[in-house]
Amino acid sequence: MAYFPDAVSQIPDNHPDYIPAPPDRRARLTVLLHKYLDQIIDQEHQPGMTRQEREHLAGLHQQVKADIASIRYGARESEVRDMERKYGTPR
Repeated sequence: MAYFPDAVSQIPDNHPDYIPAPPDRRARLTVLLHKYLDQIIDQEHQPGMTRQEREHLAGLHQQVKADIASIRYGARESEVRDMERKYGTPR
């Protein structure tokens, strides 16, 4: 039998070690990631790319989408800080 956690336990605020990132930092990072995602999508549609380049861009596309979702659903302060370093955003 599979275990499915209840919806309340999935809310980040219900965990004692949860420290939310400030809303302005989350918003700034989200805007940056959407711009980066747009650039990736534009590159994916360019003709003459090798299969390896397309696969690399597809991987980046999925990672950026996952990071945006992580921010949307309550990323911790440490996660936002890691993403800021990863994508080179100033604080």
